[in-house]
Amino acid sequence: MRTRRKEISDLELEVLEGKIPSDISGQAYFMVPAGDCEDGEITKADAAVLGGDGMILKLDFSRIEKVFFTFKFSKSESFLIDEATYQKYQFDSSGQKKKNPFYKFHFSDFGLGRMSFIMGMRNRLNTAITPIQFKGEPNPRIVVCTDDGRPYICDPKSLETITPIGELEEWEAMMGAGKKLFGRTFGVQPFPLIMATAHPVFDPKTDEFFGVNYGRAFTDTIKNIGVINSKIESLKDLLLLILIELPKAIILIFFGVVLSLTNLISSFTTGKNIRRFTQIFTWDGKGKFKKVNLILKNGKNVVIKQTLHQISVTENHVILLDASFKFTPDQIINSLRPFRKADNFLSRLFEKSLRWLMTAPMVPNAQFYFVERKAIEEALSKTPNPQIPDVLATATELPFETLHFLTNYREEKGLITMHLAHNNAACLAEWLRPYDKMYTGKKYNLWQKLTGFGKTPIPEDLLGMIAVGQMDVSRIEKVEIDPTTGNPNRSTNLMSFGNTDPHSKGPESIPNTFNLSFYAYRDQTTVKALPDKIEDIYWMCSGLFPEALTEFIHKMYRNYEHRVMSIELFDQITKEGKPSNLIRVNSDSMQIEDSYIFKHTQVGMSPQFISRKGSQSGSQNGYIICTVYTYVVAQKPDQIECEFWLFDATNLHQGPICRMGHKEAIFGMTLHNAYTETAERPNPMGYLVDIEKELNARLSYKKDAKLNKLFEEQVYPYYQKTRS
Repeated sequence: MRTRRKEISDLELEVLEGKIPSDISGQAYFMVPAGDCEDGEITKADAAVLGGDGMILKLDFSRIEKVFFTFKFSKSESFLIDEATYQKYQFDSSGQKKKNPFYKFHFSDFGLGRMSFIMGMRNRLNTAITPIQFKGEPNPRIVVCTDDGRPYICDPKSLETITPIGELEEWEAMMGAGKKLFGRTFGVQPFPLIMATAHPVFDPKTDEFFGVNYGRAFTDTIKNIGVINSKIESLKDLLLLILIELPKAIILIFFGVVLSLTNLISSFTTGKNIRRFTQIFTWDGKGKFKKVNLILKNGKNVVIKQTLHQISVTENHVILLDASFKFTPDQIINSLRPFRKADNFLSRLFEKSLRWLMTAPMVPNAQFYFVERKAIEEALSKTPNPQIPDVLATATELPFETLHFLTNYREEKGLITMHLAHNNAACLAEWLRPYDKMYTGKKYNLWQKLTGFGKTPIPEDLLGMIAVGQMDVSRIEKVEIDPTTGNPNRSTNLMSFGNTDPHSKGPESIPNTFNLSFYAYRDQTTVKALPDKIEDIYWMCSGLFPEALTEFIHKMYRNYEHRVMSIELFDQITKEGKPSNLIRVNSDSMQIEDSYIFKHTQVGMSPQFISRKGSQSGSQNGYIICTVYTYVVAQKPDQIECEFWLFDATNLHQGPICRMGHKEAIFGMTLHNAYTETAERPNPMGYLVDIEKELNARLSYKKDAKLNKLFEEQVYPYYQKTRS
């Protein structure tokens, strides 16, 4: 949870154990959500960790047997404005306190999102990294991405942000785009809410960058919240439904009716219906997007219920996943932190009530959409710009939630091979809040239930962490599927509880698949050619930690419909916890062939495969670099708690061959990562969006000279500098 919000360049890491191999090279990148400007130098608890500003962490292996650490913010325009406006008072050069003239434009946390009613939504750029290198470009560039904003191109050498991809007019926004009413436009914000994907795809073979843009109505949020889902097996169940779930349903129906009437009035006054859409775009690195709109067989637009966190491509298809991550507007904006004038019982109760009203379990199945690349090309060739043609998507629903999936590029006999990470009953959009209580299995009386007295609080330094007290075991699935029908042809599943005796005090000897998170394989983020077949996959399983399981999550997923392990066995195992482990799975046999089990006081994250220098093949011919966090009971001043561990990809079981860190390199939970062989400044810069032109067009609706001055002083000079 702790990240130093300080930019660092070329800090040589210390070798804490082992040796840096001489045949490793290139650049490894990690994304780190790093709190916000209100935290100060070190991030603080009580804010959703996944809602933090993105910091790009780079490890430079280009110098023999040395590793250098660079840490830079990914700076969208909204990041620069946030930094300039969050302080109500500032100190001038003489030390005199004065009021910040731009404070009225400041942003505030609203859960996973940070928002200003004047400026719009922050683009955090905090989730994933995609390298790109179009034909004719001498070196790769990196693209930083998030689920709720435009992707941006960064300089891989300095990590400075250069340009967004796509002008604002090329993206369709869910909020902040403005509405016309009686001939006038209202509600235009400089930073609209744009729903995209954290994992766009670059296909080096066809020289195409694939992304998505989608939207939905706020009434869809109400429709998708399954409120009455209790199994009535006793009088107690019936009473709970009447007292708790029925009132919730009535309130939501009321809001649904209000929103529907609002949409109807808006449609009548503007002549436009609320947009529900899902679009795929291709980009050649030079010009504007080429977009198609996805429709189903019934002619209706594809509508995403949760989030398009990841997409993938094969030689013939683009694949979209409606992922098990509730990153919809109700989840982005579902906290009342800005309005807590006093952090007291009533304010917490009010926010707790809001969560109760707006939160529901994830959809327990995975919705995939398959789109022919040939159909996209044909539709674009026949349709004149700026029209957006419709293209048919084949939909299929598979059992179990899925957040990430991998595909073989080559299709065999018309079938697509997918490797799915099923995060069963793991609610990654929820986080540990001050009013949450740890699930202990104890029975409480009515007074304790109402007041919380006697219950176990969440450790304060964990507030804001993802509520990853996963309520069932994760599984890895390989499925062969017909993209024309959506029918799966063959499926193989892999899962493991680890050591089955929950009371064993000895070290774990069997790896588990709890909290299956990040993955690595050879050529995962290549700019040369996507792998025809993925042979070995390295999965990080983060384990189970009782501190992260709350009563709220336990209640929400206790009756999970795909449950594999009994709730009684799960409760027993969770009390003791399960350690993180790094595993290698053979994609043919679907067996765990190698593994490393961490200590209970350690958490492993974000594995990245790095090929041995000069090697051209071999799915194990290289190294795995990952981040590791160690819990220390009594922290010492120079204690290094966050490290980088390097494994021989052919022998995980032997443990790390090198551990690296530095007392100045303090970084919190890393997310997705990437690798490039080189890191050179783009020359020439190539594609650049005219940021000043597009923002000035939006600022003109505000008619505020102070706002114009803010952008002229804080935004435009930064991009002029990084492009010069």
